[in-house]
Amino acid sequence: MPTFNFKLSLKQTYHALFRSKGTHFQLSPRRILVLILFYVLFPIVEISNWLGFFLDDLLFPRYREQRLKNPVFVLGNYRSGTTFLHRLLAKDRRMFTSMEGWEIFIAPSITQRKILSFWVSVDHLLGGYVLKWLDHLWQGNVQSQVTFHKLGVREPEEDEGLLAHIWSGIIPWNMFPIMENGSPNYAKFDTMVSEKEKQRVMNFYKSCLQRHVYAYGGKKIYLSKSPSFSASVDSIYKTFPDARIIYLVRNPLEVVPSALNMWAFKWHVTCSPTEKYPYRDEVLDMMKYWYEHPLERLRKAPPNSYRIIRFEELIEDPERIVRQIYQHFRLPLRPAYARKLRRETRRSRRSSRKSSYSLAEMGLTSSRVAKEFSAIINRFWFSEAARKRRQVHKLNRKKKVAPVFFERSKTTGRPAAETYHRVARRNTKHRMVRDMNTV
Repeated sequence: MPTFNFKLSLKQTYHALFRSKGTHFQLSPRRILVLILFYVLFPIVEISNWLGFFLDDLLFPRYREQRLKNPVFVLGNYRSGTTFLHRLLAKDRRMFTSMEGWEIFIAPSITQRKILSFWVSVDHLLGGYVLKWLDHLWQGNVQSQVTFHKLGVREPEEDEGLLAHIWSGIIPWNMFPIMENGSPNYAKFDTMVSEKEKQRVMNFYKSCLQRHVYAYGGKKIYLSKSPSFSASVDSIYKTFPDARIIYLVRNPLEVVPSALNMWAFKWHVTCSPTEKYPYRDEVLDMMKYWYEHPLERLRKAPPNSYRIIRFEELIEDPERIVRQIYQHFRLPLRPAYARKLRRETRRSRRSSRKSSYSLAEMGLTSSRVAKEFSAIINRFWFSEAARKRRQVHKLNRKKKVAPVFFERSKTTGRPAAETYHRVARRNTKHRMVRDMNTV
C-alpha cells in the first residue's frame, strides 16, 4: 500500500501557519476557523479510511487480482461538460460503474461500504428519515451555496478526490494554494512529477479502482471523470494500457472566466484572498497545459483508444454524441439505456442554462485570452467566423443539405469567397450554400 505524503502535508501545514502573511491564505478569523475544523475532521476521516484499507487486505484480499477491463476516462478542462457527460454515461448501470461522492471521500474501502450499506438498509426499514435529514442539510447548507456545479454526495463524482487520502493531486490545492514556482507540480503531472512519485500515486489510485469494481461484482467497466487527470494522460495509458479516453474541448473564451470563477469561489470559502480572483495567472497556466498536453499525447495514441468531443456538439445533441461514443468504442447500446438516454436528452434541453462572467472584472481581455489559447482556438475553429459557418452547417443539416467544403486561402489562411466558388464548381453533385454574406 503506497504511503501517505507526510512530507508535502507538513510543508503545506507549515506554510499555512507560519508563512501566510500577505498571501491569499493569510490567517484571518475565518481562515483560522477553517483550519481548526479541517485538522479536527481530516485525521478522524483518514484514520477510518486507512483502517478500512487495512481490513480490506485481511477480509477481501482477492480485490488485488481484480482486472480493470477497458476503463473509460472523461477528461477536459473544468467547465467543459465533463460532469454532464460523465453522469449521462453513468446512467448505463449495466455497462458502467462510477464512484459516488460518499464512496470517494468517506468510504473508499470495501469494508467501510459494507458497514455503511448495512446502516442505510436499517434506515430504509425505519422510513429513511436519517438519509432524508442528511439530504436536507446538504441541500440547505452546501449545495445552495454552489451555483456552478451540482455536488453529488450520492451522484458520480470526480474520483481524483481519492488522492486526498494520500495528500496528493490537486485536491490539497483547495485548502493550501501555495504557489512557489507557478502552478503546483501535480497540475502538470506527466511532465513535472518524478517517476517514483507518479508510480506511488497511480498505484494507489489503481488499487482504489480495483476495490470499487470488485465490490460491485467485478464485471462492469469503470467510468472515471476528473478534469485534473488531463495532466496525466501518459500515466493513465501506462497504468491502464487498454484505457479509453474521452476528451472534451470547449472554447477557452467561455472556459477561462467560468473556471476562474469556480476557483475563486473555493478559495473564498477556505482561505482569505486579498482580491476577488486570486492566482489568476497560475490558473491560466494550468488550464493551458490541460488543453495542450492531452491533445498532444492523444495524437500519438491508437485512434480507437480515444475520442475528442466538442462541448457545443455535446450540448446540442447529447444522444447523438453518446451513440457515437458507444459506436467508436464498440460498446453495446441496450434498448433500456437508449430510452433513458432519450429522456435525459430532452430533460437537459429544458433545464439548460448559461452563466455569464466578466473578463474585465477578472483583469483580463478577450484578446489576451485569445492570444494565450490561440493554438486551441485555431485548431477547433472557435473564432466568430467559424461559429457562423457552423451555424450554416447546422441549418443545412436540418434541411438535409450537403455541407460546404471550404478551403483556406494560401495568402490569408482564411476561407475566401473565390475559394468557395472554385470548390463549389468542383462539387457540382452537392447542393451548396450560396449566400456568402451569412458566413
